[in-house]
This record gives sequence, structure tokens and C-alpha cells, in this order.
Amino acid sequence: MDYGRKTRVIANSYYNMGLERARLRDLSGAAECLKKSLHFNKYMTDARNLLGLIYYEVGEVGDALVQWVISMNLQPEDNRADYYLGEIQRKKGTMDNERRAVRRFNQALVYAQNGSEDLAIMQLNKVVEGKPGYVKAQLLFALLCIAREDYQKASKAVSKVLQIDCNNSKALYYKSLLKASGVNAKPEPEKRKLKNVVSHRQMEDDDVIIPPSYRENTKDQAVLNILAGLVLGAAVVLFLVMPAQTKSINENHNKEISKYSEQLSQANKKSTSLNDQLETLKTEKKATEDSLASLTNNADSILAQYQTVIGILNAYKKNDFPTVVKLYAGLDSTLITSEGVQAVIGEIRKDMSENGITVLEGLGDKSMAAGDSPTALVYYSKCFELKPASWQAKYKAAMIYKAMGEKDQANGLFSDVINNSKDVELATKAKTERGF
Repeated sequence: MDYGRKTRVIANSYYNMGLERARLRDLSGAAECLKKSLHFNKYMTDARNLLGLIYYEVGEVGDALVQWVISMNLQPEDNRADYYLGEIQRKKGTMDNERRAVRRFNQALVYAQNGSEDLAIMQLNKVVEGKPGYVKAQLLFALLCIAREDYQKASKAVSKVLQIDCNNSKALYYKSLLKASGVNAKPEPEKRKLKNVVSHRQMEDDDVIIPPSYRENTKDQAVLNILAGLVLGAAVVLFLVMPAQTKSINENHNKEISKYSEQLSQANKKSTSLNDQLETLKTEKKATEDSLASLTNNADSILAQYQTVIGILNAYKKNDFPTVVKLYAGLDSTLITSEGVQAVIGEIRKDMSENGITVLEGLGDKSMAAGDSPTALVYYSKCFELKPASWQAKYKAAMIYKAMGEKDQANGLFSDVINNSKDVELATKAKTERGF
């Protein structure tokens, strides 16, 4: 068996192991197997696509995009990665939500490193609420909760991670810490309130207490007693019952007024809060819509730069070098954070500096002839960005800046040509334009 075939067999074996582990939700083990598979055969797009899916499942969308973009470069036709990239584009706000989650996680990490655990937990709460499958955020949240001895929340976060990745080493370690702390023990039941079991018999309305000595009254005495009782009762009602009742009514009335006033105040506060929330939601909605428009329509968006790289590589395969140069002129490599893609861009830049300068300058000349000075300026700028000694391109760019009224930039380029170019005729022309 030759060396090439042997490495392919090994790569296939690791891929099959990774696929089996992924089916068992052992995503950590699956990722390790797939990385080994790609180590032996980096052109194996099935392993790269599956690794991207695993990254996407654990919340690492950026790493997933890198794997799928590289896979599309290796196999432009009949590639499942094209479907995955298309799905992300079709889901509105996906990239914006992912960037927000990553920013919040990074901020929480900074807070945690600086000892601001409360702020870190607040940020992580927002992250895991919006993106429960973000394994890194769940693990950091669990660790901070363990440090604060909030074992119930930590246990919930660890359980969520193990549902996603059943063999995650950090989650298993945190689970052992929680088990050692006794978090699995049942919570103590609430103490029941004791009721008063001592009862006393109350007297009924018709109960009569007979005094030790009793004497029956006469009829006249009974009448006098009745009249005296009525007078006494009226006096009691007038001087004792009525003032007390009036006072009670007034107090109840005041309480009702105070209660309604408090309710009205709470309602006003709630209304103000809801209005503030509505304004905040409107602002967030506008920001989200603007971000979505930027993501889908802006040529400078991150996804657009990845697509430009794919277009450049496809043009290389078709030996269409002019298309390669045009696409490279519009590429903003600063928006791409993947080290793998940056390495590819470095190779493209090297080829451009060696072979693309003449083509770029020619494209600039065509744009100037068509009256499109801004586009010509882009091509000329790319020329001396790749090769600082592109004196003709610098001179032409300086002439465009001069025509646009931007004297400082024009004079800077003219001075560079005058001081450093060995082309005497070009330097003389630059002096004339510079005003020397």
C-alpha cells in the first residue's frame, strides 16, 4: 500500500469514528476524530462539513463558517456546505445575533477576570437566554455559579451542556464538583405552620349567668328600668357608638383613597416603564433592521468577503486571471478573522504583487478612459498597496486626487514619485504638477 492510499484509509477511519461519536452526541470526541481525519487528508470535504456542523451545534458559528467556506473552495459543485451557508443567509439576523452573543460572552469573560462576577453573570444570562446551545457561555456561567455556591443554576447549565455534548470534559468535571457539594440532595421541605389547637368554649347569645342572689322586680320598677335602659342605650349610641362609627368610616374612607392613589401611582409608573421599554424595543428593532440590511446588502459585510474569496479561488481554477484581479481589488481582508482563510489570502496577495500589478493598472486606465475616476483610483491604489514602487500608478492616482481637490493626498504622492522614482521623465512631470 502506497503512502497516499494509506493516509486516505487512516483519514476515512477517523472520519467514521467521528461520525459514530457525533451520532452518540459525543461532540467533543467527534471533533477530535474529525480534526485527525483532516490532518491526514485536508481535502476530505465530508469530514470538514461534519466538523462545521459540530461547531455550529456548540455555538461556534464563526468556526463553522470557516470550515464550510474552505470546503466550498475545495469542492465548488455538489457540496452540502453550499446548503449550510445558504441557510445562514436565509435566516434573518443570524449573523447579527451571533456577533452580539460573542461580544457579550467576551465582555462577561473580561468581567469575570477582573472580579466583577455579578456583571459577568448578568451578561451570561442574556447570552444563554438568547442562545442556550452556546456551550462556552453555559460552562462559564456554571463555573461562576459554583463559585457563588448557587448550585441549582450551575447544575441546570451543566445539564444543558451534557445534553448537547455528553462527553464534554469540563462539564463532567463541574458535575463531579456539584455532586461533591451535595446538590443532588432533595431540598428541605417547608416547615408547616402549626395551628392553635387550644380551644375555648365561647358563650352563646342566650346563655345566662345567674347571680348568687336574685330578687324579682315590681311592674313599676320594670317600667322605670326599661326607660332608664332606653335612655342609657341612646346615650351610649350618641356619645360612644356614633363617634366611633364615624371615625371608623372616615378611616376606611381614607384607607380606600390611599389605596386607590397608590394603585394609580403604580399604574402611572408601569405605563412610564412600558413606554420606555417600547422606545427601547423600537430602537433595537431599527438597529437590527439596519444591521440586517448591512449584512444582506452591504458589499463590505463579513459574509460578502468570504464569498469574494470563494469567487477568487473559483476564478483561479478556471484560469480567469482578470476576474481574479477584479475580485481582489474589491476584497477587504480586514473583515476576515479566520487564520485559515487569511493564510489563503496571503498566497493570493503574493501572486497579485508578482503578476497582478500590470492588470490592475490596465483596469485603472480603462476606468479613467470611461470617465470613472473613483473606480480607477481603487485599482491604482491597489497597485502601490501591493508594490510600493508602482510609480506610474502613484502618479495617476495623484492626478485623480488633484482633480478631486484633495491637494494633501495628491502632493504626498507627487513628492514620493519626485524623491524616490528613478524615472527622470516621470519625476519631472510630477514636479510640474506639484508646482516646483
